[in-house]
Amino acid sequence: MAWSTALDIYCERLGPGLLAEPLNAVSNLAFLVAAISIHRRIGMRRDFDLRLLAVLLALVGCGSLVFHTIATVWASVLDVAFIALFVLLFVDRALRRLFGWSAKQAAAALGAVLLATAALAATLRLPWLNGSELYLGPWLALIGLALGCPHAAAAGWLRIAAVLFGFSMLFRSLDLQWCDVWPLGTHFAWHLNNALVLWCAMRALLAPAGPIGAATR
Repeated sequence: MAWSTALDIYCERLGPGLLAEPLNAVSNLAFLVAAISIHRRIGMRRDFDLRLLAVLLALVGCGSLVFHTIATVWASVLDVAFIALFVLLFVDRALRRLFGWSAKQAAAALGAVLLATAALAATLRLPWLNGSELYLGPWLALIGLALGCPHAAAAGWLRIAAVLFGFSMLFRSLDLQWCDVWPLGTHFAWHLNNALVLWCAMRALLAPAGPIGAATR
């Protein structure tokens, strides 16, 4: 498949054109709002990793906006790439900041997340998931972080994020199935809810009084 091949994989898109998915495109502004909110909450803290995550949060919205307007293979890769970068960096920082893991321990955990994601995506090719199997690995990682987090405040935010992400997966999976009764689809709700998921996840990193253990290494 060529990089410039056009993709039509969402209920809202009925043909070619930049404005063929208006709701799917505009709903990505929620990621920018979430990124600005987190940036303000970081304030004067000298935490480069948190600022980088805030930038990636904005780029998730930008990548998705490009995909839902350009709708080509290369735009799809860009969309997924920004999401993957955010997930990997977030899991690494959560393990080091909240759990006190070393860089090597966090790297091993990231490897496990990648393997689990690849395995689930390859084996659970169920039509009703509508491609959402790619996100099962990150969801399981988020659930694991929420259940094991030693910081009460951060754990609360992670639990909220994990529950919300379950609804996000539902919205993404139902998009094509509900086309007959809801022509606009539900993918835009995946964007809106995921912006809230990532905002809550970032609030977890901001919740503790400061980094512990290996977080400062």
